[in-house]
Amino acid sequence: MKINICSLILFVITIVSCNSPKSDKYTGEAEKSIDNFPYITYNEQNLFPGDGSLLRVEDGVSLEDGRVVVVDQANGLRIIEKDGSNRPFGNYKDAGFINKPPNQIAGPNGLVLEHDGNHLLMCDVSDGKIYRTNIASEKTELIYDHNYGINAIYSDKTGAIWFTQCAENTNMGEMFMALNLSVPTGAIFRMADLKSFPIKIADSLYFSNGITMDKDEKTLYVSETMMDRVKSFNVDVTTGKAEYSGVVTNVATPDNILIDDHGNLIVASPANNQVIAFDFKNHSQHIIFDASTKENQEIANEWFRRSHLGIPRAELVTPNLFSPLPGLLTGMFFSKDGQTLYIANLGNDLVKLEYK
Repeated sequence: MKINICSLILFVITIVSCNSPKSDKYTGEAEKSIDNFPYITYNEQNLFPGDGSLLRVEDGVSLEDGRVVVVDQANGLRIIEKDGSNRPFGNYKDAGFINKPPNQIAGPNGLVLEHDGNHLLMCDVSDGKIYRTNIASEKTELIYDHNYGINAIYSDKTGAIWFTQCAENTNMGEMFMALNLSVPTGAIFRMADLKSFPIKIADSLYFSNGITMDKDEKTLYVSETMMDRVKSFNVDVTTGKAEYSGVVTNVATPDNILIDDHGNLIVASPANNQVIAFDFKNHSQHIIFDASTKENQEIANEWFRRSHLGIPRAELVTPNLFSPLPGLLTGMFFSKDGQTLYIANLGNDLVKLEYK
């Protein structure tokens, strides 16, 4: 059966950005704590800004002054003030950013704050562009244009840029097709600096996704979404040398990942509608945010069954997969003081939670 790419794009984008049904099951409070990890459930009151003004808020970062910057499909980036008011950020159209559905659909996806605290790097999963934004001046420049879409991005202390190519896609439709039927076209790349041509670190991955490093920047972690695992590589950020060291954990459809202030690996699990912490020291796993429902888990089980049998899965992406969240859960990020956890998703609002 031949899939019409434009139809697939519009179907998935419409589904994952729909407002999901309300539920009274969730309290939004930390109901219990195990080994100092909170267990937090969803509450509609935790929506932030809460007015549906964001668009495909896949990823974000917190700034030192308490403001939040998130990716925005229409404008590249948006900045959110502490009171929730927000506006386009970075003058992306001046840098050549274009979003004109249905023929040209942009995919702002990964976002990282450079170590200097003054610049942001954003990558587009649709057309493969990497943009760099000066936070103070809001000047944005295009620094690299990859052959395929770039899913996630990380900047190390030397200024080198590491990024994942989830598939050999040149638009959003082709990217979603790689989610429908798994193909080993994912890869990891490194740019030594802003002007360097990328060097391939690894390939033949099944939808390489979130990327980050440990605090010492000696280990690189990468989500391999369609294989339900997070891989690690021993790296030397000075030389760029990287050596595969194994699978650090298995988790359902891992998306964005980060290392928290205590060295724990935090993973977004879209299929399970959860955020999971992996404590390397105690070799334990903890659900720290849970928006799962019975309907969600039934769909997740069917997703895994089809994955193992090589059966298409796109039709399973419905609001029941991510309800009660505004959209499909894709990631999370902390405030600078670690007291606030933001849940990113493909909807129109973040989820803002107290994290203790």
